[in-house]
Amino acid sequence: MAGLPHFDNSTAATNYYEPIFLNQFEVIINLPSSIQGTNDGLLVEHVTKITGLPELTGVGTVEQFYKFAKRTFAAGQPKATDAQLKIDFEVNLNDENDAYVYNMMRAWGDLTFDPLNGRQGLKKDYIGSIKVVIFNKAQEIFREFNFSPAFLYNPLTVMDLEYKSDGLYKLSANFQCDSFRESRIGAITV
Repeated sequence: MAGLPHFDNSTAATNYYEPIFLNQFEVIINLPSSIQGTNDGLLVEHVTKITGLPELTGVGTVEQFYKFAKRTFAAGQPKATDAQLKIDFEVNLNDENDAYVYNMMRAWGDLTFDPLNGRQGLKKDYIGSIKVVIFNKAQEIFREFNFSPAFLYNPLTVMDLEYKSDGLYKLSANFQCDSFRESRIGAITV
């Protein structure tokens, strides 16, 4: 019997199980080797949001019929094995007036196609990696994703300028990730 709704009747309450806070994470981005430099570590300081973390549970269904009676099965292949991430950054200028977050993302995008000279890159030259760690308030990691290879696949957020606005420039970058590894504390394996 579950008992009455009282603090003492709740295992989560009496054991002080912490909730998962969605602001306890870190995103570490490793740029392609040709553009790695002194500002790489600053990227983690400017990430505000990440979306698109994969949840690969189930593969969908297929149907068969015997006359009008339907039966269903798990599909023979997953719908997706890749991931598409969107990372939002706040953009600052340093002492040299360098918009370093924008410039790093722009350089990364230019490795696939440089619109100023028409040069196209090879995949081995424009891939990087992204690591996402999710932790509790004591910074104990309980879930981690490693995305590699990863590359930019959409244009960066344009600057919409307006005299009557005091808004800040926020950049969104979209990444295509062919493969990823996930680890979770307490994961049940079959």
